[in-house]
Amino acid sequence: MKIPSWRAAVAGGGALLLASAAAAVVGQLPSAAEDTPPGIEEDYSYPGAAKVLADKGITLVKGDGHIVLADCGANPNNPPADLILVQSNDLSLPAGSNFCFRPKGTSGYLTMEIPMVYFVRGDSTNTVAAKVEVADDPTVVEVEQVDPGEWQPVGIGQSRGDATILELRFPFTS
Repeated sequence: MKIPSWRAAVAGGGALLLASAAAAVVGQLPSAAEDTPPGIEEDYSYPGAAKVLADKGITLVKGDGHIVLADCGANPNNPPADLILVQSNDLSLPAGSNFCFRPKGTSGYLTMEIPMVYFVRGDSTNTVAAKVEVADDPTVVEVEQVDPGEWQPVGIGQSRGDATILELRFPFTS
């Protein structure tokens, strides 16, 4: 049976239209590389670090989540004993001069930059190490907690130059 030429033209045109539509749809589909979800890899960046910098003027870089920024409470000069306290004499910081951190678990670390630190107080149960940079000379200062409220001077508190705290870590191991 012979197909009339007008039917062949319509069928051919329909096939061409269908092929064009399929090509357009395929062109809009994600490639296999785009379809693959990104790998799950923790970089330990401190969550909300940009907001902390804007609100408090300190830089929290990264950690394992076992030392976190905490509210110092009603009396920031004498916060609860279960908090690590870092004091700075940089009066330009928008949140004041006292910064508290809550240790969680049996070990932890947090890297940071808080300028002009002069005292670090460990919490009531952990031996804490604070890494500070004094006059471009990185030094590890051990902050041992013997009694709640014990303080360790650093930088100007030790009659040295300005100190920037770079890290808190617990437990301290020598």
